[in-house]
Amino acid sequence: MSLEDWFNKRWYPVSEGGDSGVGRMYLPLLAPLEVAFRQASRLRKLRSKPAPLPVPVIVVGNITVGGVGKTPLVAELGRWLQERGKKPGIISRGYGGRAQHYPYNVTAQSHPLESGDEPLMLHLMTGLPVMVSPKRAQAAEALIEQHGCDVILSDDGLQHYDLWRSLEICVIDGSRGLGNQHLLPRGPLRESTERLASVDMVVVNGPPSQRVLSQCEEHLDYTMQLQPSRWHQFNLDQTSTLKLESGPDLGPCHGVAAIGNPRRFFDALRALGYTVMEMAFPDHHQFSQSELQLDGITPVIMTMKDAVKCRDFWQSHWWAIEVHAVLPDLFYQRIHQHIEGFKPA
Repeated sequence: MSLEDWFNKRWYPVSEGGDSGVGRMYLPLLAPLEVAFRQASRLRKLRSKPAPLPVPVIVVGNITVGGVGKTPLVAELGRWLQERGKKPGIISRGYGGRAQHYPYNVTAQSHPLESGDEPLMLHLMTGLPVMVSPKRAQAAEALIEQHGCDVILSDDGLQHYDLWRSLEICVIDGSRGLGNQHLLPRGPLRESTERLASVDMVVVNGPPSQRVLSQCEEHLDYTMQLQPSRWHQFNLDQTSTLKLESGPDLGPCHGVAAIGNPRRFFDALRALGYTVMEMAFPDHHQFSQSELQLDGITPVIMTMKDAVKCRDFWQSHWWAIEVHAVLPDLFYQRIHQHIEGFKPA
């Protein structure tokens, strides 16, 4: 069991099938570190004095560690804005990538070791300009200057207070919620639950469980559904896109996921009719070819985020599935009102 798995079983004891107490007894010992983390977070926020930008900046983030579905939401929001005549651009820290210079402009030929997996995935899925930098404000300025972007979408960055923002969207996992509601490292929270009252919109990914409703029902604004939309296969720098009905035959498959909540991905494959042999890896795992050398026949199905890291050694029986974020009309009405009412500082 990895350290990540160990913590997840204690942070999310109900939804993750954790033990009944043995092991979680160690978490109170981390209380002093939790206090130190809380104080450091508050100090960092107080010290930040970001300069306003001349265009709307919409931050899509979360207050827990791990994946909650914010990246598909960014992709869908970017497509929606583009369809309405806007020129959106996406910024990201580029976790897992180490470019030689920043800001780094992501292209279809970028390598995930330079760009990070999620920025490359976002560019391939949307075709929108994506700029990476540990200093997100720097990335936003580059998008405005180099691409003429009139709306900036930040994939993550809710706690990156050096980035000025005009709208904040917090995404919560509908099954795992806020876990034990403790801050790191005693729990999964990056910020206290009080943060939900200060963001502009709270989106729950999937139907909220009773646990999630008990934790933050008063803050939940919209429910989002992630639906499989199409298949992708890679051949060097080329991407083949296929309709959902043109994917691998139903039956056994190897499900590969290196995301924050792999269980959600495996369940989605089962809902499509596949019998899934689960292969879960730590979030942002960098794959080697040998790890995926299985029987050579059974389809290997992975997330888009994982697939972009395997393009160099892609095989014909491997498949990547893209998911589509579905949100209510009221959500987009809020976005439209914000964009139309925005006035530069």
